[in-house]
Amino acid sequence: MKKDVTKRRSIIKNIAIIFLAVMLVLTFFSNTILNYSLPEVAVQYPMYGTISSRIRGQGTVSANQTYQVYFDESRIVQSVEARRGEMIQKGAVIYRLEDAPSDELNSAMNALTTMYVNYKRALMESTPDYSAILEEISQLSKLLSEAKNIKINLEENKLIFADLQNEIRLAENKRDELSAKKQQLEQYLDSLEPDTSYNDEEFLNAYTVAKTDYENAKAMLDAEKENLKTLQRELVKIANPLLVAQSAVDAKVLEKQTYIASHPSTGVPTSAELLAKENELIAAENAASPDAALINQLRNELNTMISKYFEYMPVQEQISEYDRQIAILNSDLTLIKNQERDINTSITHSQNKINVLQFTHDDLYEIYLPLKARFEYADKETELVNTSANLISAQEELNALNEQKTLLEAKIMTQAQADALVSSRQKDLNDKQAAYEKQKAQDELDEQINKMNLDNMKREITQQEALVDRLKEKAVNGTITAPVSGMILNLQYVAGEKTSPGGVVAEIEISEKGYTMSFSVTLEQSRRLSVGQVAEVQYYYGSTAPYAEISAIKTDYSNPQSSRIIELEVRGDNIYPGQTLYVALGETGRDFESVIPNSAIREDNKGKFVYIVEAKNTPIGNRYIARRVDVQIIASDDASSAISGVNAYSSYIITTSSKPITDGMQVRLIENGY
Repeated sequence: MKKDVTKRRSIIKNIAIIFLAVMLVLTFFSNTILNYSLPEVAVQYPMYGTISSRIRGQGTVSANQTYQVYFDESRIVQSVEARRGEMIQKGAVIYRLEDAPSDELNSAMNALTTMYVNYKRALMESTPDYSAILEEISQLSKLLSEAKNIKINLEENKLIFADLQNEIRLAENKRDELSAKKQQLEQYLDSLEPDTSYNDEEFLNAYTVAKTDYENAKAMLDAEKENLKTLQRELVKIANPLLVAQSAVDAKVLEKQTYIASHPSTGVPTSAELLAKENELIAAENAASPDAALINQLRNELNTMISKYFEYMPVQEQISEYDRQIAILNSDLTLIKNQERDINTSITHSQNKINVLQFTHDDLYEIYLPLKARFEYADKETELVNTSANLISAQEELNALNEQKTLLEAKIMTQAQADALVSSRQKDLNDKQAAYEKQKAQDELDEQINKMNLDNMKREITQQEALVDRLKEKAVNGTITAPVSGMILNLQYVAGEKTSPGGVVAEIEISEKGYTMSFSVTLEQSRRLSVGQVAEVQYYYGSTAPYAEISAIKTDYSNPQSSRIIELEVRGDNIYPGQTLYVALGETGRDFESVIPNSAIREDNKGKFVYIVEAKNTPIGNRYIARRVDVQIIASDDASSAISGVNAYSSYIITTSSKPITDGMQVRLIENGY
């Protein structure tokens, strides 16, 4: 017995040791996993350092003003005598041009030729021509005479016109009758296909048989078509009773639907629901421990359901009555529909019979038609020839009468209209004669004006001749020279190219107008600068350093949110466009006791702060906690800031982190600690 107890104690001891070992291992691994999930931070001591507020930059010198050299001719460049970046004096040759007439010279010569032609034409047009207006006066005189004759013979023309209208109506009727008759004969002859395969005796026998068969088939077909019409009339008669019966059914159905809508069955239990509630009550009553409150509740619910059920029974009976009435109406409707169906069946049978009879009729007509045509073709053909000839004669007669009518219509009018016509034509003649006299007077004035125009044209020709001579002189040994002194900034053409008239051929920077340079700074740096501030030119090895002063602070449109352009005016000896200058702006650096990187400084709605690292000893090693410390910024430059609130070398400050951190959060130092 004692051995069993000792053995049990040994087993319990071993289990405890194993448990503690497992817990230790799990704790170690959990701590390791936790460490790797923590934000990784870089840290640094605040230390003694220097904050420099100087801003440095470099830029390329450019002239303040440029001069664009223009040339107004199209010429081929022979050679380029200047170079980009070269200083040039006023009057120096930039381009030499090939000896050749320019496009402007050719245009000027063409314009001169046109001026010569226009001058000669103006000379020829100076003599007025009145033949056209005199011819118009003659025609207006004839029209006036005609109007006077119309006025004299007005009543006689009306009687003649009335008789002519009657003749035209008769002629039109005759023409229309002949035209209709011709059309009918043509259509009929086109439809005839005479059978010439029989001799005269055979033809008569075949014609008699074919005619008899065709007429019998036609009579049977006509009789059946009449029967079909009778059936269709019966179908039409039954349509109204059918519509009335259908309307009665639809009205009763609508009446039933309206009644049901006004007596909703919402909340009315079904028989199955009553039975279910009754069974539920019985089960509650027969329970081993009956619940009186539940039984009363179920009994009340059952009574309420029974009451609603019997209240709705009259409504249900009325709905059943509606169903009975609808059934009777549907029975009447069915009888009428059966009648309609029977008539439609008869119509279908009749149509089928007509189709068969029509087929027989058409076959017999195909046999009869060519035999019938043999009797009629020759006579109808002769009749068509005579009708066509009569129609041509009738149309010719009608055309002649219409021509007479057209001529006479101009003479048919009222007395007032005739008077107005004479007055109008008299006025036209008077106006034209007055215009003739006015034209003659105007021509005399125009002759004087034309002489002045000819003189002006002669002067313009003289000026154009001078322009042509000037351009001819420039066509030989032509050059383009510099109108100002300065540095060649840009040359538009090379040797062999053709200039564009009125275009820029070169651009010159004018040194007398001064120089500028510019460079980009951050938005924060720009706030420490102002217009008029003098810059220090650095790394300049000349005798006297240039003078540089801020002339403008502009938005940097390549990065408007965070950058600005500093523009400086530059003065001094030995300054030239394209020169690179290095400048410094602002104060020199100052020493501070506590300096940290700008990346360590954070800001929220409470102000600027930093995170320091607190170390805590634990059984499984050190733990590092981030703590917030509010600070004040004493001075800053692009990389570092001097602060108050944390002493130098007192605490590690977090400079960067792999994840966002908050006050009190556990963090993990990067390898080597910082």
